[in-house]
Amino acid sequence: MRKLFFILVGIVIVSCATSKSTTKPKLPPIIICDENAKIYDQDSRFELNNLTSLDRLSYATTYTRFSTATDSLEKNEIRYRLAKVSEKVALKVFPNAELTDASSLLKKSYNEIVSPILRLKYGEGRQEDFETLNIPNDSGLQLFLEVQNYTGDGIFTNYISIFVIDTKKQEVKYYDFIKYTCDPRDETMFMKTLYYGMNKLKNSIK
Repeated sequence: MRKLFFILVGIVIVSCATSKSTTKPKLPPIIICDENAKIYDQDSRFELNNLTSLDRLSYATTYTRFSTATDSLEKNEIRYRLAKVSEKVALKVFPNAELTDASSLLKKSYNEIVSPILRLKYGEGRQEDFETLNIPNDSGLQLFLEVQNYTGDGIFTNYISIFVIDTKKQEVKYYDFIKYTCDPRDETMFMKTLYYGMNKLKNSIK
């Protein structure tokens, strides 16, 4: 009986140790951005604009990728919340845009979505890449945004890629790349940056 007791105690200790070692860190408390925080327009050499019209535009979603070490549940919570915020901005800038059901796209893992996005950025998109990122509808043009978040020396850096994809021809018609250094959970600065990028897209049509 005594032997059994020590075995059970040992199991409990090992279980607790394992639990602690596998617990992933949480993000620190949210840091509100300076109201004068800057938006950096990157002037990427891959920047592209072959648009002649934004008629029949649909909005897919904004997919946020965190390179910061944090719990996956926390990442997903932030990703879905920012996607909702982005939807509101998109409808303000493009009130006639058709909304899509982005639930399947938001559920995709980083591994599923990283390579297709990179190939589209470099002008090397394949049919399967467009199929991964597009939400089928009859709009013709679809707006899709990606947010990449990094943390270094306590500073959040966010890169926003803005794509307009021709879903019929399966080609990128517009690509832009902007950056801001701020906690991505600060929705005010996030919206300010989105308004900048989406209005730039809107005003790119002469």
